[in-house]
Amino acid sequence: MERGHAARFRVGPALAGYRLDQFLQRMIPRLSRNRIQKAIATRVRLSWDAPVKPSTPVREGGEVWVDDPDVNEREIDFDPTILFESDDVLAIDKPAGLVVHPTHSHLRNTVITLLRRRRGEPGLTLAHRLDAETSGVLLLGKHRWAARKLQTAFERGRIEKRYLAIVFGEPREDAFEVDLPLGTVSRDNYVFRQGPGGKDERPARTLFTVHERLGEVSLVEATLVTGRRHQIRAHLALVGHPVVGDKLYGLDDRAYRRFLQLGGLDEELLARLGAGRQMLHSHRLVFPDPRDRETRIEVVAPIPPDMAALLARARAGQPVRPRPGEDPGDPGAGEDRRPTPRRA
Repeated sequence: MERGHAARFRVGPALAGYRLDQFLQRMIPRLSRNRIQKAIATRVRLSWDAPVKPSTPVREGGEVWVDDPDVNEREIDFDPTILFESDDVLAIDKPAGLVVHPTHSHLRNTVITLLRRRRGEPGLTLAHRLDAETSGVLLLGKHRWAARKLQTAFERGRIEKRYLAIVFGEPREDAFEVDLPLGTVSRDNYVFRQGPGGKDERPARTLFTVHERLGEVSLVEATLVTGRRHQIRAHLALVGHPVVGDKLYGLDDRAYRRFLQLGGLDEELLARLGAGRQMLHSHRLVFPDPRDRETRIEVVAPIPPDMAALLARARAGQPVRPRPGEDPGDPGAGEDRRPTPRRA
């Protein structure tokens, strides 16, 4: 049978030994457990010799392919704001809602796929990743050598990473630190989070500064000392201040399962979350020039309109959590200033 597009997932040490259905739920959290089971029966292939069934344990270093049932995905119009560009590096202001690399449910409409096609630069390579719902500075190497230099800088902690987040509640201290190890935690066999005591637990440290306290919510800045998966979101949730709009860390397992089954948010879930997407923004990156480690480049992405609108609502004393039938925010309310990147 002729194959169409397929999403490919490599099994890392953290998930080696997981059941195939649990592994795919971890890789594709948008799919319900029922849809995962159906996909395994009809559209999943393994790189090693083993029966393709839900209980099959996945092997470290192996690859799992999920064939796409619909190869007629309509390409979206993507014209990103360029924050910085040199012969080696491209930095864009990634919009919320766009995945950075192909997955089962997003094959063509991803940052890397659209940029390569739009710019005619097949060598463009992601230097790091942002969650689909996270906006802000995203770095890419314009060729693989530069991308590897940037990736190594991320791995060795040579890149300064600051994020802005709107969180529920008011942290008591103006500046605080969360130093809690994080590992993969399964609470309902398919709801996977990062938390203490999880599988492949590793040290994780985040520094937080409170910029504004607005009663129901606060605006905080997060500086990553380490770079674990979901680190900012997990740490904020663990200290009682989850990010507004965060479905994975702001909802209990039952509510999150309901979100997956619905394939989106209903009014009740939206009211609990306060926003349709997680209010997390990659605000500032300072990184070494790939050709000269002594030269550091600073790139800043302004706060996006939806976050600015939510903050304006809170400053005006209006409730952040929308009432039934109420619009959670005006995306056009934010400022559109684009600062010029500067060399630090």
